[in-house]
Amino acid sequence: MPSNREIIDAYYTALSVMDVDGFEALHHPDVVYNVSGNTIISGRYDSFAALKAVLPAIFEALDFEQFRFADKWRVMNEGPDGATAIMEARGIARNGERYDQRYVHIFSFRDGKIASVHEFFDTQLANDALGFAGKPTFENDGSFAF
Repeated sequence: MPSNREIIDAYYTALSVMDVDGFEALHHPDVVYNVSGNTIISGRYDSFAALKAVLPAIFEALDFEQFRFADKWRVMNEGPDGATAIMEARGIARNGERYDQRYVHIFSFRDGKIASVHEFFDTQLANDALGFAGKPTFENDGSFAF
């Protein structure tokens, strides 16, 4: 079974090369994502399938010839059941705006897979650079919770 750090490294590596299948394989099917803030994607998602429904809105807003998720990351602390990491993304959105974003992820693990993620980021930057302001929010499974 991979270590938690190996799972996190694989998570960010998959994001850095946009390997969505590899990214998905790291998660329990019933993974819970809590996305902070006030964006169209903020809220709680109780499965990877639910989370996957919002990914096109993010991906379509970015110019992947000039943008990279997980340009840099670091595991800040880690224990047997969880870890906290910081990731930086850099580049240009399709609307020409810079989207240099910093994310904090709090992970929990179960059976060698990601069981939950709490994600924090600059939601105002996301709304502005990704053109989220004024768009309807995605259906989710509830409010951010911890």
